[in-house]
Amino acid sequence: INSYVPAIPQIKEAALRARRIGLGIMGLGDLFYKLGISYGSLESQVLAEQIMEFVRYHAMNISIHLAKNRGAFPALKGSIYDPTRSNGMSWKPPQRRFADDPQWSSRWERPSIDWGSIEEGIAKHGIRNAAQTTIAPTGTIATVCGCEGYGCEPVFALGYVRHFKDGDKDVELAYTSPLFEEALGKLQGISDQRKEEIRRHVANSGTCQDIPDLPEYIRNTFVVSGDLTADQHVEMQAALQTFVDNSLSKTI
Repeated sequence: INSYVPAIPQIKEAALRARRIGLGIMGLGDLFYKLGISYGSLESQVLAEQIMEFVRYHAMNISIHLAKNRGAFPALKGSIYDPTRSNGMSWKPPQRRFADDPQWSSRWERPSIDWGSIEEGIAKHGIRNAAQTTIAPTGTIATVCGCEGYGCEPVFALGYVRHFKDGDKDVELAYTSPLFEEALGKLQGISDQRKEEIRRHVANSGTCQDIPDLPEYIRNTFVVSGDLTADQHVEMQAALQTFVDNSLSKTI
């Protein structure tokens, strides 16, 4: 399908031998805003891990189904998916970083997953794609789709000025997070004048963490990139990478 592949024969051969694809996610930060979950918290890491496990499981399930009908990727022999190796197939289902604690296991009502069926399917039919998942930057497509968070990133800022070209003109467009605006509009006990002051402050600073009269749950939910520690950024990457077999894009 990719038009660049035939241009260089070696790339075409490598692409068709492995048949890598990269299914992924975008708008993770939006999901946390809507669920009232603080990006970077343990709760957010557990949910992110469950989401990517779900994506990886179903991607592999369909890839096995495609292999049954069309054949496995040509470079299967000798790879981690090869069931004929002397010690058997070396690929094993990814292991969650977080144990199935009752607090989390059914928290979001995710359907059950049977990794044993994936192992059995690969042993019987092989798999169509040498790799199935990645998390791309999704900057432009997320913007087009109305997502506030790109890829697996936290939302960059609750307010900022976007610069773009309109012909020869430089245009500035003030932006405020629609989800924050919605939550702010629903707050009781804060005057309309004070809400407008909060909007202006957020538009200038990008964060709401330094506004003490906002309820704590609002501040905990509407965190942005700069509100997180370096460790929280990395821990979220680790939770997601467990079930990503290519790699994930992280904007620093």
